[in-house]
Amino acid sequence: MASILESTSEREKKIREALGAEDITQKVAINPLVSRVNEYLSEAESSRLPWESQGQKNIKSYRGEDTDSFRDTEDPNKHVYIRTTTVKTRAAYSQIMESIMQNSRFPLMAEATPQPEGIAEYASQQGTPQPEGVGFEGDGFNLAPGATMDNMAFLEDPSHPQNGMNLKEGHDPSGQTAFIKPAERAVESLNKILQDQLEESNAHTELRKSVFEACLIGTGVMKGIFTEEKIHHKWKEGVYSPERTKVPKISHVSAWDVYVDPNAECIEDAEWVIERHRYSAKQMRDLKTKAFFDKEMIDRCVTAGSNYTDKSFEATVRQDDVTLNRGRLWEVLEYWGYISAEEARTAGIKFNPDENPDQVQVNMWVCNGEILRIIANPFLPQRLPYYIFNYERNPYHLYGVGVPEAMEDSQKMMNGFVRLAVENLALAGNLVFDLDETMLVPGQDMSIYPGKIFRRQSGQAGQAVQGIKFPSTANENIMMFREMRQLADEGTGIPSVSHGQTGVSGTGRTASGLNTILEGASLNIKTVIRNLDDDLLQPLGQMLFHWNNQFNSDRLPRGDFEVVATGIRSFTKQEIKTQRLQTFLQLSANQAVAPMIKMPYLIRELAKSMDLDPNAVLNDMDEAKLYAEIIGAAGGIQGGAAAPQVPAELNGQQGNTEGAGNVGGVNGEVAGTNAPTA
Repeated sequence: MASILESTSEREKKIREALGAEDITQKVAINPLVSRVNEYLSEAESSRLPWESQGQKNIKSYRGEDTDSFRDTEDPNKHVYIRTTTVKTRAAYSQIMESIMQNSRFPLMAEATPQPEGIAEYASQQGTPQPEGVGFEGDGFNLAPGATMDNMAFLEDPSHPQNGMNLKEGHDPSGQTAFIKPAERAVESLNKILQDQLEESNAHTELRKSVFEACLIGTGVMKGIFTEEKIHHKWKEGVYSPERTKVPKISHVSAWDVYVDPNAECIEDAEWVIERHRYSAKQMRDLKTKAFFDKEMIDRCVTAGSNYTDKSFEATVRQDDVTLNRGRLWEVLEYWGYISAEEARTAGIKFNPDENPDQVQVNMWVCNGEILRIIANPFLPQRLPYYIFNYERNPYHLYGVGVPEAMEDSQKMMNGFVRLAVENLALAGNLVFDLDETMLVPGQDMSIYPGKIFRRQSGQAGQAVQGIKFPSTANENIMMFREMRQLADEGTGIPSVSHGQTGVSGTGRTASGLNTILEGASLNIKTVIRNLDDDLLQPLGQMLFHWNNQFNSDRLPRGDFEVVATGIRSFTKQEIKTQRLQTFLQLSANQAVAPMIKMPYLIRELAKSMDLDPNAVLNDMDEAKLYAEIIGAAGGIQGGAAAPQVPAELNGQQGNTEGAGNVGGVNGEVAGTNAPTA
């Protein structure tokens, strides 16, 4: 106790020496904010104690560390633990990630609104096209691959001299020219930007961490969108010339380190959120390189010494040795929430009083009683930059239920019945000897081994030493173990066959029965993915779009967009769409139906559903005509087979523009006209 008091007094002395006389007034003025943050943290800690207790049980169950009480005759160090919880937690995590991360694409995408505003859904070149306006050799303009006068691909190049010439919204009334879809092309461009940014920020890896924690303890947390300066390492003529660019940053935050307003049932209702950081001296000094941090305050905190104290759950969660952390770690609290306008003015925060004259949403960093940074929330629209989602939603609490909690009772019963079977087999597999010492010569060694000789002094032969065999109840215990495992399957919604169980019997013995089991199991995963979409991916995608409008507007295409989560869509819609397209494609074999099908459009959509680039795998009309002639010639040479019939419109004839060979199918449908489309 004396050493603790001495270290505390020394720390206070260092703080007083570091503080100047002019700073004391400002410190006293801002101290109420620090006190409020610490008070909020204490409230959140008290309110989530039951969740912390359950979370520690989940982690121990996942690691195979039994928390059950044992009888006096049992040795806790030699107990049996069946790690079914570990397997099912991993199975749930794998099913979710493999479902939403198909083809390694982050489950976010932009879509055009049903009625785009500010951009035309269709556009065409009104009037008679002018072939001479396409250009000439040496003019410095190149046509896009596959560009023709019909599909007008050259008009999409903003640098082309004929770009926008006579291009008006809607279809050409004369039906002489094709059309393009500006809104659809703008969406494709935006999706490339968003996916590139998500790849640069390692969003895939951060999402995996959060999803695994949600499966384990029931709740996952992600943080963003922030602006980060990324360094691109480049060399010019052997000289290192790095380039710095601003990119959005998305990160995983452990639910153990996030403390939310205890009065909120969802993150949207929370008034404040506090994130608890555990920083080393290097990490503390690295804060000085970030914007709006007070370098002098950081130096004071480092000089005053470490102030980190382990929480009760850290011995279980982090499994670290507390004694090794003393004197080397600092506790830094990151506060996001509201303060009054008067407090904001006192702290010197610049804000727009017209937006909210009574309160201001701020970001404040606190350490060792000092405010390291305090600024108004710089992002528009303002919101708390944390996204909390649950594996299994608790309708009356912010935190959810994880896989280990859902099968907690079943796991205990499985462990119990296996232990009973092992203990019984230990007896049933050995003999217990009954010795009558009155018949034996005194002073003999009672140990038994092959060839052992007992000396008797009375009684009949064979009555002094008798072997007793105990009956085996292992079969009954193993049967009950299997029943408990089935209850674990039902409690978690994850059947054992989905994670590699062998020796399946009953319904799962046939292909149709197994498919029925797996389809039923997918309903539970669909619910989890829906929680992921609604609570994490959808708001995260919206904030990413807002970030681009605020900090990257010069690169965004013009259009009317909305960013949507594709988690549940990746799980179901893509496969269903592919099956429907393939079924519809079979209708083209009917000669009566084939003229009514826009075959090029159907093939393009089928390629998209298979996650292929239609422009890379499909030919345009000119290339299709060329390949048809080549294939026809090759067929005539090899076996005298007749060359395939080339549609009339490919030979320059008018033909049926709405039939199977419709040029308009290259990029879409014809809106009631006979115009060839692109």
